[in-house]
Amino acid sequence: MEKGKDIEQIIKKQFCKIFKQNDWYSFKLMADYYFKAAAEILKKDVEIDESYKLMARNIQKRLFIGIGGELLLKSLFLKNDFCINKVLEKERKKDKALADIKKPLKSDKSPKDTFLNPCDTYSFNQLIESLSDVMKFSDESKVKKGLKIAKVFRNKEGHAVLLWHEADRQNYTDIESSIKSIYKEGFEENLEFKISFLKNETAMFSKS
Repeated sequence: MEKGKDIEQIIKKQFCKIFKQNDWYSFKLMADYYFKAAAEILKKDVEIDESYKLMARNIQKRLFIGIGGELLLKSLFLKNDFCINKVLEKERKKDKALADIKKPLKSDKSPKDTFLNPCDTYSFNQLIESLSDVMKFSDESKVKKGLKIAKVFRNKEGHAVLLWHEADRQNYTDIESSIKSIYKEGFEENLEFKISFLKNETAMFSKS
């Protein structure tokens, strides 16, 4: 182990990068992957005791939806030339102007790379709250509503396990509507997106 560094710092360093505009595609690629998986995963795809298959499948759907949502927003910010890396804490302490930066900025207004933290990016919530800085959606409230549901899904499933809860199909419909709007208005892609959740629902994830 490197002297003076704990294991978390060492592992984080493996994944550090100052992201640039042309990185948007890799984020979008993986967002596509997670949304497709969320839409299509079935009970038979989950290796767990039969009595827990539905629970485990639904947990994976919600996790994939949340991860896909964050990656999609990061892709959108990068595509529009916003910096998604946070300012280094040591630089924030030295300079009030840097300390006041609490959301992504256009690259030409962002601090230079040496002031940025290659191991930390803005959170899903910060991206949602800054969405209007990137572009004006035809129905921003609809877009944000679906993203906020996705964020709660991701956070809940990453921190606790409920053996049963009463699902609301409208939550998934709101997410589908939000994500389709982002694909269309942010990436000029028509997305057919249906999360197979209730009995006899047919999954869809198709772009044109």
